[in-house]
Amino acid sequence: MPEVNLQHIDKIYDGGVQAVYDFNLDVADGEFIVLVGPSGCGKSTTLRMVAGLEDITNGKLLIDGKDCTRLPPKDRDIAMVFQNYALYGHMTIYENMAFSLTLRKENKEVIHRKVMAAAEILDLKSQLNKKPKQLSGGQRQRVAMGRAIVRNPKVFLFDEPLSNLDAKLRGSMRREILLLHKKLNATMMYVTHDQTEALTLADRIVCMSMGHVQQIGKPIDLYERPANTFVATFIGLPPMNMFEGEIKNGKFESELFSYPLNAKQKEILKDYEGKGVIMGVRPENIVRGGSVKLTVTNNENLGMNTLVHGKIGGKKIVVCKFAEWCGYNPDDVIDIGFDAEMTHFFELPEGDIPGKAIR
Repeated sequence: MPEVNLQHIDKIYDGGVQAVYDFNLDVADGEFIVLVGPSGCGKSTTLRMVAGLEDITNGKLLIDGKDCTRLPPKDRDIAMVFQNYALYGHMTIYENMAFSLTLRKENKEVIHRKVMAAAEILDLKSQLNKKPKQLSGGQRQRVAMGRAIVRNPKVFLFDEPLSNLDAKLRGSMRREILLLHKKLNATMMYVTHDQTEALTLADRIVCMSMGHVQQIGKPIDLYERPANTFVATFIGLPPMNMFEGEIKNGKFESELFSYPLNAKQKEILKDYEGKGVIMGVRPENIVRGGSVKLTVTNNENLGMNTLVHGKIGGKKIVVCKFAEWCGYNPDDVIDIGFDAEMTHFFELPEGDIPGKAIR
């Protein structure tokens, strides 16, 4: 499998509307890259430019070292799996999977061998004589993947392939896609708005917002070391709690509470004395027994843990994630604190520009 290189890619539509800004990414041989972000962030547009379904306004696209910037889709040797399966309803599953090879006028024996091999990988051998309408959503998506596998493309592209499935099926299909990646050792680029898919599937994540890349890295890096306030609040469920305040005399002071900094935090924030910053704390890094008063609004008991929603100072909504079953009632007041090793600090955002992480 080849490398894919996107170099300073822009997408500008008629009328001057820009969807993607200066996108740079090197996808390694056999790597699984996931592009994630909210609707309209430019992730699907970027994938479609790799596929050749959208023109690249500026920049260069290389696949296996070959300049594919202006090549038509059929000459790029890629296979794309769509959200809506894109199967031919009048054809059998076998015919759907064989279709691209039939168009190429491949030898029938070769076609049969490739279709049966893909059907074996995807557990579809018993479904080959059926029509798409006879299959479940998960089976149809496996057929769409099988149609891509038989082509043995240089790159697999997935455009939100699981968004039409229910939660249980999405979970099982995520596992199947991971197994498929390991079996094929294939170069894959995958688009989703679902951060759970991004965290569980990716070798590396590309997090996007408003056409700009916000951070590229391993899932654990984006979770534990978000580059800015956007990544901090987009990656993680429930999202990170954010508190605005300023650094004063070795403390983070907000209108809601005063938080003493430890030696490491003081060193990191030494240039921010008297300046406004944001402190971020993930729900699972809020602990019980601190000096901050939280008034409970409701619990979400999830079995092994509980999400406790509450207010600080009567207005700031905070979500805590405690690792046991909690029986709090509305208006109960509990004492909470913050795990000092897992707090994050960010500069204040400027307009649409997220606040940069303070390291």
